[in-house]
Amino acid sequence: MFADYYNLITNTHVPKSRYEAQRLLDKFRAYLGQFPQTTELAIQFLTQFKDRKLNTKARYNYVLSAFFSWYSGEKLPIKIRVPKILPQYVPGKDIDRLIDGIKGKKSHKKSIGRDVLLIETARMTGLRRGELSNLKVGGLHLEGDDPVVIVRQGKGAKDRAVPLNSYIRDQLTAFTKDKPHEESVFGLAAKTISLKIGKWAHKSGVPHLHTHSLRHYVGTTSFERHANPRAVQAILGHESLDVTMRYVSVIGQDTKDTMELLNMKPKGVSPEFIKTLQPAINAFMIGNTGSRLLGSS
Repeated sequence: MFADYYNLITNTHVPKSRYEAQRLLDKFRAYLGQFPQTTELAIQFLTQFKDRKLNTKARYNYVLSAFFSWYSGEKLPIKIRVPKILPQYVPGKDIDRLIDGIKGKKSHKKSIGRDVLLIETARMTGLRRGELSNLKVGGLHLEGDDPVVIVRQGKGAKDRAVPLNSYIRDQLTAFTKDKPHEESVFGLAAKTISLKIGKWAHKSGVPHLHTHSLRHYVGTTSFERHANPRAVQAILGHESLDVTMRYVSVIGQDTKDTMELLNMKPKGVSPEFIKTLQPAINAFMIGNTGSRLLGSS
């Protein structure tokens, strides 16, 4: 039965999602032993993870709920509300400090150029760590007036094209010169990228930065500079515009403009404007009093 379900999700899940689901279900199967799979035992199984992060518990609950929905049509009587956490605000100067720290490395000096370009590419494109790791030379279209990087099989198994500005286009052109199309641009695994950036961030005095911080920078900076929300959504590869609009909340642009309105002094009504309304006011007063005109007393 478990094997049948694994075959099913092979066709419906992207590799990473399928791997995570199968890993949890393998643990659940081992937990069951000789007992039949029931929602009661599933709930007991999930209590083992009560100390995990809320997002993790919600994901585990989703995986088991999907399994039972397929198996018996039942639903787990558990609802986990994951709070909507605002993205991190990342000042550009912090990324500059990170780059300066990399340039000042005393060891592995041959990799400095690659590592700086990795950071610059991430801050100029918003690519996720897995997308940076999977990026091939053949995915870079650097010729002409509209250079783009083609992201293959991004989150949700979707492809997208991300435009490149002239600065990063020139850097990538020089770095990938004479490299075959099938070669990895940076030659680093996704986990390695995270470990490297975490290590550099601590040494550079910006320990709050991580790989996804560079993606957050793209989102918040784009809205600070009044970018079109749909364009930002396309660049970051968000399925929902609601996710993209969280970056507006981070910079508080809409609310800031509203609060400035409260700081404005109200404008008085001019006597000339009142005179234009006098006939209507008089007619209204006659209708209500039958006798008295405004201003006649």
